[in-house]
Amino acid sequence: MLENRHIMITGAASGIGKAAASIFAAYGATLMLVDRDDRVRDVADSLPDAHSAIADITDSAAIAAIIASFPKIDGAFNNAGIEGLGGAMLPITEYPDEEYERVMAVNVRGLWTCLKAQLPGLQANGGGAIVNTASVMGWLGAAGMAAYAASKHAVIGLTRSVSLEAAPHGVRVNAVLPGAVETPMLTERGFKANPGFADFAASVHPLGRIARAEEVAEAAAWLLSAKSSFVTGHTLAVDGGMSAQ
Repeated sequence: MLENRHIMITGAASGIGKAAASIFAAYGATLMLVDRDDRVRDVADSLPDAHSAIADITDSAAIAAIIASFPKIDGAFNNAGIEGLGGAMLPITEYPDEEYERVMAVNVRGLWTCLKAQLPGLQANGGGAIVNTASVMGWLGAAGMAAYAASKHAVIGLTRSVSLEAAPHGVRVNAVLPGAVETPMLTERGFKANPGFADFAASVHPLGRIARAEEVAEAAAWLLSAKSSFVTGHTLAVDGGMSAQ
């Protein structure tokens, strides 16, 4: 499904990004895997036709250099993001301003930086596709998660706006909106920081469980492929029915 495509994945050291690397490679893609965590090297080494780079997505010079090092770019999965406070939930009146700034810097400015760097190459290559990882919290609100939810609302706004700018150049821009997903962000931090949240997270999804990272990655693969060739500006919920309630 992604044969002969050169695709960049951010946040590829673990979770959804790591799952996407494996799935995209199985579909035939050549990959550039990016993460601040040096474990991204191990992910790349385990896959055919995969390269890696350690970088902060808010560093515009570093992201531009990574893209320039790739023979070409046909697609990007902008997946990197943080939840803030190590997964702990706090009301806005208690939420540290500096942590709000950090969440917005990574989740919003980092995406902004990647989009600005990726689009020229995609346009020069005659088109392509971008998928951004938002969240079902980009549609909904959640007590204790105001900073994260605000950042993911912004991801959706960027996705829709940039899709309109990019369409005349043959570039499609979409987003996936996961519900709760079995990743280190949730299981190693969110569940531990918030007692009782594990049972609650499963219960709010009508399908009765949280997602596997591979399920979100498969949705992203479809949006990056020619099989979704008339889909742009779309926000695809991969949330077990949570947002339908």
